[in-house]
Amino acid sequence: MEVSKLNRFLALFIDGLIFSIPAYIVGALGLGMVDTIISLLSLVYLLIKDALFEGQSIGKKIMKYKAVREDGSSLKGDFVTSLKRNITLLLIIVDPILVLLDKPRLGDGIAQTKVVNV
Repeated sequence: MEVSKLNRFLALFIDGLIFSIPAYIVGALGLGMVDTIISLLSLVYLLIKDALFEGQSIGKKIMKYKAVREDGSSLKGDFVTSLKRNITLLLIIVDPILVLLDKPRLGDGIAQTKVVNV
């Protein structure tokens, strides 16, 4: 069964919050080097999140779907594919809009992945 575009968007939104809120809070506190470290860790999470948890970022886990390779195999431990898939999220607004328009994410095409319900 196809994952709804609303669920995909909400998962991207949740992961975006996880990516940005810690960096914003630490930045607002003006903690210098800690800010840089938190920002880098948030960026790393954004890029490799699908390789960490069986293809389920925190947002995907909440929305009950996961990313897999086109052949249906798991992304667990596949950091290169996760990086390919998520690098387009650095374009901030393009991939979420494509999801809302019911178009494939750029990252899915690049990494040859898809999303499936759990």
